[in-house]
Amino acid sequence: MRAAVIRGDASRARAQDSMSDSVRRIERTTRGRVLSVERMHSDGRDLNRVKVMDDSGRVRVYVDDPQQRGRAQRARGDDD
Repeated sequence: MRAAVIRGDASRARAQDSMSDSVRRIERTTRGRVLSVERMHSDGRDLNRVKVMDDSGRVRVYVDDPQQRGRAQRARGDDD
């Protein structure tokens, strides 16, 4: 039982690190203010959905795949 708890803690720590990395990467590339970040699961992958407010006050949503380490993709039709 103890080993399962330790593995769960390690998995949560990796997820938190990937979310932090996504936030930093999107802040750098958009120069916007991050409003929220959440985990989502799509096509068997764990993704990070990040809401950003740009300098004109418009809110945009980006989806970042932490395993690709590439540029985050803007979610079309998902802006608030």
